[in-house]
Amino acid sequence: MKNGWPMYKTLKYNSKSRWLSYWYQINETLQRNPSSILIIGKGSGIVENAISIIAPHIRIVTFDINPELSPDVIGDVSCLPFKDSSFDCILCCQVLEHIPFETMDDTLKGFARVAKDFVVISVPHRRKHLKIEIDAPLIGKKIIIMKYPFKKKEIKSKQHYWEINRGVSYGEFRNVLKKYFTLKKTFLNEIDCVQRFFILECK
Repeated sequence: MKNGWPMYKTLKYNSKSRWLSYWYQINETLQRNPSSILIIGKGSGIVENAISIIAPHIRIVTFDINPELSPDVIGDVSCLPFKDSSFDCILCCQVLEHIPFETMDDTLKGFARVAKDFVVISVPHRRKHLKIEIDAPLIGKKIIIMKYPFKKKEIKSKQHYWEINRGVSYGEFRNVLKKYFTLKKTFLNEIDCVQRFFILECK
């Protein structure tokens, strides 16, 4: 598919839940106060463009395996061609599920090498849930997402090698993360309750 993958330019792809994901990517990254960011997975380019407008002083480098998206650097996420501590923060959302989980240890080790301070990641987390939204005086607006566990199932996606609870458990993924990072917080995109974010501090 030519011209930078036209699907990235459609509202079907850029759904309401994905726009919230973009907001979390931007917000969580800027909260880290970086002077430089490596965005792994250029995608639509919306996050890159928004950060460049909000914080034009930040040096942004985009990295993607697909040359049709015109990233700054083309390459494989499992082998980053950058020097140690090249960027204050790495942002990598909706990318890691597209590579075999067997390569995750080496991939995250590379993230820890290239990132100086923080890494922001999101991956699919498939679990049954009950979501309750409350908006009342004194309490304010609260969203409660109650999850209940069930056995991990096999992945059926044609695009993803794995998802949390689809081939890989939450504990398995978290344990790999904690080998190289301190987990500062994790949360779900509350619209679809599928995308799980991990805010990681380099050790």
